[in-house]
Amino acid sequence: MESVYHYGKFDSLPDELLLKILCCDCITICDLGRAAATCTRLKNIVDTQDLWRQKLKYHWPKVWDELPNKNEVTDWREEVHQLLCFFQETHKLVSNLSPRLYQDLRLTANLHLTTPVYNEIDALISSTYYAPFYVLCALRTIVEDGAEHPREPTELVLWEQQQQQPVQPRPNWQRVLPAPGSSRHIIRYENMTEKYYALKVMSHVNQSICKQEWEEFMSCPPSHQSLEMGAMLMARWFQPHISDVSIKQMTNKIDSMAKACLNMLLSAHPDHPALTTPMIHRDQPLEESKWSTERCRQLFNCIIHVLFVQMRMTGSNEDYYQLKNSLLNEVLKSKKGIPIILSIVYKAVCHRLGLLLEPVNYPCYFVLRWKIPGTDEYEYIDVYNKGWFLTSEELREGRAAGVEKDESLLASCEPMQVFQRMIRNIMNVAQMQSQIFDLMELFCPATELMCLLIPTDRNVQELLLRIYYSSEVHFDRIVIGCRRLLAQGPSPLHEEMLSDCEQILKNQNESPKPIIPNQRNREIAYATGLVMQHKRYHYTCVIFGWDKECKMPAAWVRRMGVHNLQYKTKQPFYNVLVYDGSHRYAAQENLEVASDPNPVTHPDIGKYFKEFRETHYIPNNELQQQYPDDEPVRNENLRVRNFL
Repeated sequence: MESVYHYGKFDSLPDELLLKILCCDCITICDLGRAAATCTRLKNIVDTQDLWRQKLKYHWPKVWDELPNKNEVTDWREEVHQLLCFFQETHKLVSNLSPRLYQDLRLTANLHLTTPVYNEIDALISSTYYAPFYVLCALRTIVEDGAEHPREPTELVLWEQQQQQPVQPRPNWQRVLPAPGSSRHIIRYENMTEKYYALKVMSHVNQSICKQEWEEFMSCPPSHQSLEMGAMLMARWFQPHISDVSIKQMTNKIDSMAKACLNMLLSAHPDHPALTTPMIHRDQPLEESKWSTERCRQLFNCIIHVLFVQMRMTGSNEDYYQLKNSLLNEVLKSKKGIPIILSIVYKAVCHRLGLLLEPVNYPCYFVLRWKIPGTDEYEYIDVYNKGWFLTSEELREGRAAGVEKDESLLASCEPMQVFQRMIRNIMNVAQMQSQIFDLMELFCPATELMCLLIPTDRNVQELLLRIYYSSEVHFDRIVIGCRRLLAQGPSPLHEEMLSDCEQILKNQNESPKPIIPNQRNREIAYATGLVMQHKRYHYTCVIFGWDKECKMPAAWVRRMGVHNLQYKTKQPFYNVLVYDGSHRYAAQENLEVASDPNPVTHPDIGKYFKEFRETHYIPNNELQQQYPDDEPVRNENLRVRNFL
């Protein structure tokens, strides 16, 4: 008997099944556009809101995790449309920064953008509620080489065509989303100039988001301002260039630490009531410890064993003055930190398990205190020394000898006092930096955050304006700040700063200055993009500029001993970026092409170069315009050494 096969048609499937198919992870935004362009029925199915909600969640997972108040969104299709529009706008903004800013930032260590650019970024991220998160997603695409989403705006183009002509033949779009399991963190030395400026924009956007988060946090009553949340916000504030400092990830890590303590408790005390009680949420305030004294001590013993024995959490003695020891996300990774941040971790774990601990802002030493249930007595916990319990007398004598016996020093403190102390610790870390540039890059955000926490402190406000002025950044904020201070009383310093900054703002709004080409002569042996070695100091560097003769002032020439060189100042001098992050000015007779050229790890590489090609750097368009005749010399140097 001959078999008869009946082949089903796609359009014969019910709407519910078609929707399930379109919801599959393998169906891209581009595919949805194709489907909607075929017929009215599929277009109506594609219009389903939950479909677009799932697509955003799958294709942009980092954005999804970051979006607040998702339950209030009513049009997910429009949100996807806006996200794609922000991709285009962000890429347009970043790609235009090098031509606009090259002359302003050339030969300086200024890692900041100009005020007009900051204003453009602020206008972009304030245009819609979710704009900052969509812009960050686009910036991550640039920095991570398209790890989360394609750079090409094909979906947006298709979207706009679909809105105009809903039923059209399917165009031959190519899949551009990354394949499943593809690496997101492969280091690629391409598109370096866009990455350089994308990181700068990302820092500003992240800090804008953090500022809003801090303002919302500070609007809560002190009883709802958890130290844990404040420490998370602080970690985000001081790492704006890092896109994955996630509150969700930090919360999950502390949750897992608390669960590990419960597992230990189950083995040691299986009848403990904490085992049958849900963990307390981070933001839920505790009035007192939930358990009896005996049950509390059982919990403390398990917490101490898990944190300090199993997980090896400890104080960081060897590198105490390192920024990572004050940042919650880093401490959760390394399990090492300074007393105040370790205390916050310990308190957060105890809070989840029903133990109320209070911060004590004791001079020279930060501790926690625990009220013994049913009494008015307190014990003090030295988390830096593995959770050691102390009486008030032991604390005074052993941990803070020399501090006067003032009972008020043993009282609990408000969260804002703790955060101010954390900021002062980071200011101390900044002052330990060997380079003034590194100091200011840390001291400036610390002062900004201090101003945010205590906006009425005139001294802090004046300090921040001086930092902006010396760093040549945020001139508009200086103008506003100086006018406000001058309204309170005359000051020659503020009047001078105001006048200078108003003139600078006027100049920054003008068109970019033209790049003047530098003409070579035969005495200039090397070229931009060559990786060099210093003959005397043996550091590795890359050339990003040169002068036919030394152009530094006589005082610098004397200080650097240039008169001891064979050709003294009458030889080419090169501007170089050194692997240690410094900019140097080196004489030609002291340099030679590196025998084993490798990429130079310097934060300003992208300002001048667009790519590292195995043995040398390729100048970006602006550097190429400034040194138009360098390419043949660069290639000849590489060729004679068999590098090309």
